[in-house]
Amino acid sequence: MSNENSAAKQPLSFMPVVVLVTICVVAGILLGIVHQVTAPLAAAQVEAKAQATYAALVPEAASFEELETSVEGCTAALRAVDGSGNAVGYVIVAQSKGYGGQVPIAVAFSPDGEVTSITAMSNSETPGLGSRIAEESYIGQYVGKPAAALDASEVDLISGATISSKAALSAFNIATTVFEEVQNG
Repeated sequence: MSNENSAAKQPLSFMPVVVLVTICVVAGILLGIVHQVTAPLAAAQVEAKAQATYAALVPEAASFEELETSVEGCTAALRAVDGSGNAVGYVIVAQSKGYGGQVPIAVAFSPDGEVTSITAMSNSETPGLGSRIAEESYIGQYVGKPAAALDASEVDLISGATISSKAALSAFNIATTVFEEVQNG
């Protein structure tokens, strides 16, 4: 009789596996459906945030035209145009590796190559230290500079956050390289 009991219990040991696999398949399908529904909404929010950043950098622009670039580290190159289609500036978004990840900045240039505005974008630098690159006391020192690469001796780096501030400087230099490329190309 003990042989019959152990044989009867054997098929039951697969039941939890079947239940778990079914739950995983159903959860996977539901997650896929949720992703399909929310992905366009998330992309629209990211694009709206980017457009708001560009508009804040070049408020006189009516729209922005995407430009092609081959410079590594550049995530966006745009020509800012007024209502008549005349260029009123350029916005270059570039990034460089910092302490906590990529350090992206958006730089606005006038048509003649002067930095008119700059902003440090969202990053993963150490709060209270590396994140200080977003403060006006650091990032503001680039405004008014010509579209030319700078070295560390030409800007005030943040004490204790030199990796982050050098990454922002590197991203700025990438932006100047992109400006030169789109200006001459």
